[in-house]
This record gives sequence, C-alpha cells and structure tokens, in this order.
Amino acid sequence: MLDLTRLLPGGYCTLLLSDLGADVIKVEEPGRGDYIRWTPPLVDGESAAHRALNRGKRSITLNLKDAEGGALLRRLAARAQVLVESFRPGVMDRLGVGYEALAAENPGLVYCAISGYGQTGPYRDLVGHDINYMGYGGALSMTGAREGPPVVPGVQVGDLGGGGMLGAIGILAALVDRRASGRGRFVDAAMLDGIVSWLSIHAGAFLATGETPRPGAEPLSGAYACYRVYRAKDGRYVTVGALEPQFWRALCDTLGCPELVDEQFGPPSRQDEMAGRLQSLFEERTRDEWMEVFRDVPACVGPVNNVAEALSDPHVRQRGMLAEVEGVAVGPGPALKLSGSSAGSSLRPAPGFGEHTAEVLATVGVEASELEELRARGVV
Repeated sequence: MLDLTRLLPGGYCTLLLSDLGADVIKVEEPGRGDYIRWTPPLVDGESAAHRALNRGKRSITLNLKDAEGGALLRRLAARAQVLVESFRPGVMDRLGVGYEALAAENPGLVYCAISGYGQTGPYRDLVGHDINYMGYGGALSMTGAREGPPVVPGVQVGDLGGGGMLGAIGILAALVDRRASGRGRFVDAAMLDGIVSWLSIHAGAFLATGETPRPGAEPLSGAYACYRVYRAKDGRYVTVGALEPQFWRALCDTLGCPELVDEQFGPPSRQDEMAGRLQSLFEERTRDEWMEVFRDVPACVGPVNNVAEALSDPHVRQRGMLAEVEGVAVGPGPALKLSGSSAGSSLRPAPGFGEHTAEVLATVGVEASELEELRARGVV
C-alpha cells in the first residue's frame, strides 16, 4: 500500500490498515517529508504524533514534481494493491499520476483520495480543516451547552471519522469487490461527507419533524437529566447515561432520590429541576468515591477521565489499547481484534525519514548506483 498522505486523516486511515496487516509505504517529499514529523512535542528529536500515527510503516522519499519521480511512482503503483493520497482534487492528475493514469497500467489498483469536500461539487477546491467540516456539516451547531456558543470538540471528528475511517472502509470494500470483478476502484472519501453521514438520527428527526436540533436540548446532548455530566465534590466529573427505565431507577435508588423515578422523561422545566437535584447529590462525594458506590450498580455511571487516566485504565490496558514499541508506549494500540490475528503483539516503530527508500525502490529494479544519481538530482 502506497501512502502519499500527510498529517492526520490519511495517516490514521493507513494506520488502521497497517494494524490489519497491510504493508504501508509512506511516500514523502525529499527534504520535507510528512508535516506530522515536525509537529511538537518532540521526543529525542522525533515527533510524538509521528511515532503514534506512523508506527509499523515504511518510508521512502520521492519527488513527484520531477518527471523521474513520477515515473518511479508509476512503477511502484504497477505492483501495489492500494494507493492513498490526500492532495487537493486534481493535483495528482496534473502530476501525471492520477487514478486514470495509474489504473491504465494496473487495473486492479484501489486508489483512495481523501479530501475535505470531495472530488466533485461547488466546494471541491476550498481549503479547510476539521473545524470547517464540522461547521459545514451541521455537527458543530449541536455541540455545546444550551444557549451557549458552539464548542470545538477535543478530537478531530471529521479528520478521523470522515477522512481516515471512511477512507479505510472504502478501501476494504473495493478490495472485496476486486476479488469478484478483478478491477480496482477509485474511492472518493470526503471529510464533509463523513460528518453529514454521522448526523444519522439527527437528520432523520429533522426530516420527520422539521425541527432543527439545538445544542444541549436533544435526548443525547443534555435534554434529559438521566443523560448528562455531573460535577463531583472534588471538581472532577461523572457521566450518567441512565436512559433505560431500569438504569434510571437504579441511579435514583442509589442516590437516595426515588421520588424522581416516575418523572424520568418529564417536561424540560422539570428536567432542569431534576438535574439540579442530581447535581447537589453528586457534590456530596468525590468522583472516585462515586465510582466505588456505583461499581456494582447497573446505572450507566462512569468517570470523565483525562487522557492520562484513560491510558492507564486497567480495562484499556487489558484490551491492548496502549501501543508499546520496543518497550516504549507511543500511542493507542490496534482497535480491531480479529480471531487468529497477531496484530499488536509485536509493533514496529515509526520509520525514519526515507529509511526504506533503497529497500523499496530495489523491488522495481533501482540499483545502488542509480539510487545515488537520483539522490544527487533531488529525485529521491
């Protein structure tokens, strides 16, 4: 798999596939490389983000603006199963290495283009980042407290879900189809499309009722007292997701407010009153004390962990969700667990810049003497 992407969306896409067993070769620009390499913080001169996002991959350098560089990419693509890129629409075509050119030599190639707004449409050539896709897609308008301003999410939802994950799903679907058809596909993965797709129940409700979802006022974003975040005595927070009646009853019984059981889905004014009552009760103990109280109570109560707490959580650790490379923790581990798979058992480090250039180009006949000439001319 040839990975020509930069930064988060494409890097996450190919990380998912690398964890599933793909041999991912990062194709990077000579002298610069993937920008994620110099994103702080740096550890021993290496970006922590690069270590987390690109573990297990290989790296080569290739100047696609040079005719010889383009020719080398075509030779590599002729042998590849998948190519992933995240340039603005049309860039690869202008360089002579777009889908049509590469598929002419390798009809089975699965080519995935990850972009902000997709390969078609009036926004095709706009620049953007995650916050822009969230805004265009309607998701940002529902994020935050009632009557408050939109709140920027703590993780990049469009980049990860709309770009990275959507791209990986498209690639896998195209690979399955290729087994029957013998032909590859062009996968158009747009981050804005991913955001709109994630609206699902919100879009369905709007189309059925004509009522626009509001922040802090929807069933799963603050409308009900049974599904909110509450502050504990020590200033930390607990999550309450007691939507089902049996969970709500268990919550109220444990907190000592059984009078609220029958009013779970009462009117908005009553919801705020009940939430105030629950807030006063949760302020009687610390977050961790409440975790002990609710340890064996089926009420859907949990902690709001920070990143340090999440990565040290015993369940997260037991599930192999902390990636350790050569004894050093570098980021999240493989999320998918497949029976009979050894993914995560021996993770490899992120590659040095261009570390595998000679190794990979040798597979298409580039010998050491030719490689030195290519380096001298800035082709690799």
